[in-house]
Amino acid sequence: MKILYGIQGTGNGHLSRGDFIYSLLKKQTNSVDVLISGDNYSLKPNFPVKYKNKGVTFAVTNGSIDYFKTLVNLDLFTSFFQQQKIPFENYDLIITDFEPITAWASVRYKIPSIHISHQASFIDNQVPRPAEKSIIGEYVLKYFCPTTDYIGLHYRNYGPNISEPIILEHICNCQTEERNHVTIYLPWYEDDYLYNFLKEFNELQFHVFSKKTLVLNQVDNVLFHPISKLSFLESMRTSFGVICNSGFQTTSEVLYLGKRLLTIPIKGQYEQICNVEALKEMGVMSLTDLNSKSHNCIKEWLISNPIKINFQNNLEELLLKKMNQI
Repeated sequence: MKILYGIQGTGNGHLSRGDFIYSLLKKQTNSVDVLISGDNYSLKPNFPVKYKNKGVTFAVTNGSIDYFKTLVNLDLFTSFFQQQKIPFENYDLIITDFEPITAWASVRYKIPSIHISHQASFIDNQVPRPAEKSIIGEYVLKYFCPTTDYIGLHYRNYGPNISEPIILEHICNCQTEERNHVTIYLPWYEDDYLYNFLKEFNELQFHVFSKKTLVLNQVDNVLFHPISKLSFLESMRTSFGVICNSGFQTTSEVLYLGKRLLTIPIKGQYEQICNVEALKEMGVMSLTDLNSKSHNCIKEWLISNPIKINFQNNLEELLLKKMNQI
């Protein structure tokens, strides 16, 4: 069986899951080719990437999606030209992690396809949503990547097609400690903005992981780190707590490690707004923004008890079942 595996390149979560999903696919066949669309990620894939596509990359400034910048940066011509070089019709199965080019190719060429991602879990209406649903957000989550089948990933098993999160081996095997620093991963906020906010909490140290930082840079109580999987894990496992966006992968890892978690959803990112609702059910605090009004909430969070969840992943079982049905 020849498999094409499409990965969304907007953020590091998709790439992190890619290691695990790629290894599952390689157990079934030696013929697995990978396509990544979009370039808004900083982790280096640990598997061979055969195709890269311009795709769609959302521009975000200080916690909000900037739709004007997104449209300005959109290059549909390059994306279309790159797609013409991919022999989609030669593949027997397409697996997509919220990657639309491979998903729509499966429709065009009538190839069996499975959508495996956190976004795919929202096909199930039992997954938590905010009180006011977004019609556009719901449409994107359900129809952005049309496939013949799906496996969703979420914090809980909300339905028969949903697995609990993928927790990678390097996370499972690490030993945790509690020191006097808070790990920050808010890549959509500018470094200066974060520094001016965090310097007010001078009794704590902060490790800020920034895409704009190339070397370690200590400014008062804020240590700016370059993006690195190993240094981020080291900071996270020894942290007092973690503040990050409401994306799925990092929040799952923080909960698995049993660290205090505070999340801030990207404005206009409906998936993250939905995640906040699920996290609230688990007792996790969230903010709508990081500003002067947030200080009291953060002080309350700092004295809260950490939450630990031992997630049980059954993705391999679900994937084998669906592949056998093809």
